Amino acid sequence: MTQAERVTKILHVMKAVEKSSLSVNGYFKEHTPPFGRKQYYAYKKTLRERGIAGLYDQRSIGNHLKFTKEMKHFVKGLLEYQRSISALDIQNALHHEFDILISQSVINAFRRKNDLGWIRSRDCHQEDDTCSEESGASEIVVALALGSGLIEALVNAIAQCIHTRRESDAFKESVSIQTDYPDFRSKGRFTSAYNALPQVRKSRFTPLEEKLKTKRLASMRIFHLSKATMRRYTLALFSLPLVTTNGRVSSVDSPKGNALQYLCGVNYKAATLDKHVRELKYLQVSEHLITATAKFWIAFWGARNPSESIFACYYLDGNTKALWSSKPCHKGKVTMLGRVMNCLEQVFIHDGQGHPLYFQTFNGHAALGKNALKMIDTISAYLPQGAHVEPRLTVNRILIMDGGGNGVKTLRELSHSGYYFITMLDSNQFTERKVKFLSGAKRYEYGEAYVVECTVELEDSRDKGYIFETRAVQVHWDNKRTSVLITSVPATLFSTDTVVKSYFDRWPAQELSFKDMKNGLNIHRVVGYGKKLVDNPTVLANIERLQGHIRRLEQELQGPLKEIQDVEKHCLSQIHEERRYREKSLIVNGKRTLSEHDTQMLKSIQKEIHRLRRKIKTIEQKHNKSFNALKKKKTELARIIDKKKRYRVDMELDQIMTCFKLSFANICCYLLDECFHGEKMTLQRLFDTIFELRGKARIEDHQRHISIERNPKQEKMMKKLALAFDGLNRMEIKDPSGYQYNFQLV
Repeated sequence: MTQAERVTKILHVMKAVEKSSLSVNGYFKEHTPPFGRKQYYAYKKTLRERGIAGLYDQRSIGNHLKFTKEMKHFVKGLLEYQRSISALDIQNALHHEFDILISQSVINAFRRKNDLGWIRSRDCHQEDDTCSEESGASEIVVALALGSGLIEALVNAIAQCIHTRRESDAFKESVSIQTDYPDFRSKGRFTSAYNALPQVRKSRFTPLEEKLKTKRLASMRIFHLSKATMRRYTLALFSLPLVTTNGRVSSVDSPKGNALQYLCGVNYKAATLDKHVRELKYLQVSEHLITATAKFWIAFWGARNPSESIFACYYLDGNTKALWSSKPCHKGKVTMLGRVMNCLEQVFIHDGQGHPLYFQTFNGHAALGKNALKMIDTISAYLPQGAHVEPRLTVNRILIMDGGGNGVKTLRELSHSGYYFITMLDSNQFTERKVKFLSGAKRYEYGEAYVVECTVELEDSRDKGYIFETRAVQVHWDNKRTSVLITSVPATLFSTDTVVKSYFDRWPAQELSFKDMKNGLNIHRVVGYGKKLVDNPTVLANIERLQGHIRRLEQELQGPLKEIQDVEKHCLSQIHEERRYREKSLIVNGKRTLSEHDTQMLKSIQKEIHRLRRKIKTIEQKHNKSFNALKKKKTELARIIDKKKRYRVDMELDQIMTCFKLSFANICCYLLDECFHGEKMTLQRLFDTIFELRGKARIEDHQRHISIERNPKQEKMMKKLALAFDGLNRMEIKDPSGYQYNFQLV
């Protein structure tokens, strides 16, 4: 719309208001002009004082700017003197100096443009340049996350995703999308009336790809955040296990959540973090974060634990999350609840020391063979390629899995993938009849057992007649138990003792820590999701198969079915006649009372009905097998006919939060490895004995001195913590404001 068209439209509306028989208020209630009643009076005043020329918008030519150059220089001087001043304080200062009210959003945009973002406040005594604030031992985790470069890697991944999204066609097209339901909004905020709209309530669990079609990406705040602000948000999400008991953003408003003030510099409310997480979801940043964390931790642990071996062991494990929804979704067995139900399953890849490196989330049960190979192939570019071994040797990757992923189909796929595997057979998978090429028993080198090497033959239940042959090791423990391990690693590379030790090292190295991580960080809970109704291909295939069987059986039984249909028609008429006599009767003291004639008629009718039913059974018995098959097929079809559709769950939000939890677990491993000399400690013990310790922080001589209050009841642990602080201080880690961390016990 041009300026002239805009002014013409304004004049036309004003003329219509003046000619109308309605009052001004009545006109604006009755009609829907392009501006409101207040704006009408503003235009009327402008016409009276300045004429039609006053209606033209002259902001584009530079005059009538509220935020002038003089004001910008004033604000810049304020911020250069004191970066910790808030937007509200700047707004008040401008009002006092220039008698004008500038919005806080304009002030914040100016700060971002000139790289004058907010930094931590310093409630300082000017004479000694020191300040003091609440703190705690949980800052250890934040310091290690900053010092290791993890936070910077996450921020860079998000920034790269923002840049890619901003350059996309979807972003440019979203600029033209209009705001939805503006009449139900109050100053840009969602109202209760808006949230109660049927369309809004219905779209609550709409899948992400559907929401993105109408999402105004250009209006999202995340596209305008500075890197410093992004770093604070990332620190806040990383710190959720420290400030909540369940790892949920909604719990940040509890008293424990106030620790965000010293962990990330801002005491964010739950609503603020929730909005930021939702914007990350709309960015579809989860794959970028998963890749960034995998790259970071593979490089990090690879540098700290270089190996001279030509073997690299990777543990594969799954985490099934119960999905509590009344809608039919993908299902799987949720072991911790002992039931088959709606669920999501996450497959994690851990390194040889049990550190989680990479994961993917799947709807329902994850096919381990197919999905694990894709995951390994995806991160193969980041895995060590034998840089620490002789150039003529190659690194052989061995995937170690528990008994839940050793189906013959999975083993066949792994055998042809170029990766070796080690897994255990369940008791129902192994019998002595499947064994051949038994070797002599020998004493197990690393435990109390005898080991016997052999070869086993396993039949693929999904490919009848296919026999899968593989190397196996029987372990006969001294306590009379027997374990059977199978592997594709040749005997020339891995001895029987090494195969057994590699598998059973899985519990202390990975299973125990993974169990601790799931419980301590609530990884087994679904964070949030949307649902999309999709076809259920398995059910559709079964319906088509059953309908084909039923058609063939009905064609085969065409004659008997026609005969039964005639008998049933006659039987139905007798049942109607029987009902007429039942309605004539009375029930007295549990006995039916009828006249003698009617009683005889009722008995004869019932006798005829019984005869007809016996006749139907006689017909069915002549073709007993076919009739039983037909009934079975029809029953099965009736059971699944309404299950043609199911919901596919959107996992974007869940994967984003799992990335932060995975990184938190790795940082805790780093803490124990670096500061406690590799001592084993559960997450719960870390929280109870270390992270809950309170203290004070003061800024002095460009250092952030954190004084942690000693717990006199755990003197042994305090001695270890004091040594850990010495090691931590030697790292010379700096906080986001540039102050060097200095921890001490008092």
